[in-house]
Amino acid sequence: MEVKVKPVELIELFYDLIFVYAISKLTALISEPIGGIVPPYNFFAYLITSFVILQAWLYFTNYVNRYGEWKWYDYMLACVNMIAVIYMANTISHDWASMAFPFDLAMLILLLTVVVLYSIQAYREKSMAGAAGNSITILAVVCTIYVIALLSIFFNMSQYVIWINVVAVLTGAFLPFFIRGKFDESIISFPHLVERFELLTIITFGEAIVGLTHFFDTSNFNFVPILVFLIVLTMFGSYVIQIHRLMQHHRVDRSLRLMFSHYFIVISINLVTVALELIHSGEVNPAFSSGLMIASLIVFYLSIMANKQYYRQNIKLTKKDIILMSMATIIGIAIMLMFISNLYAFLIGSLCITFGNFEVLLTKYKGCLSE
Repeated sequence: MEVKVKPVELIELFYDLIFVYAISKLTALISEPIGGIVPPYNFFAYLITSFVILQAWLYFTNYVNRYGEWKWYDYMLACVNMIAVIYMANTISHDWASMAFPFDLAMLILLLTVVVLYSIQAYREKSMAGAAGNSITILAVVCTIYVIALLSIFFNMSQYVIWINVVAVLTGAFLPFFIRGKFDESIISFPHLVERFELLTIITFGEAIVGLTHFFDTSNFNFVPILVFLIVLTMFGSYVIQIHRLMQHHRVDRSLRLMFSHYFIVISINLVTVALELIHSGEVNPAFSSGLMIASLIVFYLSIMANKQYYRQNIKLTKKDIILMSMATIIGIAIMLMFISNLYAFLIGSLCITFGNFEVLLTKYKGCLSE
């Protein structure tokens, strides 16, 4: 089957920038600890809201990947979509009850723009049996769930809205496995989709660096900002080698693993940023920030390594690679936990994890070049 090749347009990069802005605003939900920790409800709200926003990004991205030709209606609805995202981002606050209505209304508008685009495609195909019809059915169900959420707020049942959003996220994630129709994988451009995910992730890394610039205090020089930068840099290097260098992009694939793994990749990058900010502020229990950092790094590396099924034909993840990556992670965790109140131990332990995993992936990439 011929691989569909599609260029990424500049407006798609602009679209990604707006979504990363929305995702970066979410850190406000977990950046203010209470009693030395982030309250579990705030953390839960952060995760659910992150998934909602990333799912909104994916709905539109999938449409563009499959059918987008950037005609006038594509541009017009993309603009409506982006305006809704900005409004959505500016509703984010600790008070879920006050943000729920405008947030879910913006999400509903986002989804309806994608429904209209798929409807135009289904009309052009004169059929609801293909991927466009599938997507309309799935999005109609998800839109109905958000309407229920809005009605719940209207009838003073705001306490249920976050759970309704959970249902919406799970429905959007798993309903495609049950509603398949006549799905033609050839409409998917795997190279284009990988590039979109790479752009979103790279911009997220950039946002992380921007969020950590306060470490670089010219009036008080020390090695803390250098270690912070190296942690983010080696995470970025690991991502680039795994996703950009070791993977075979020229393929026909529905890419579900690529999609789901990037939800966790983007979220884990943001959580690493939060963990670094919390430990530096001194307002949080060191055990909490260490646990958050360890969990975030483990999720990040498990998520990027989940894409090993897309490796080039001559590349395999060996037992030796897994052992070396596990050892680097265990050593880093041990350093962090043995000196749990020490900032430098926190940073050196984190760097041990990120650099160790980066080195394994770099060695693998060098090995495939020499073959």
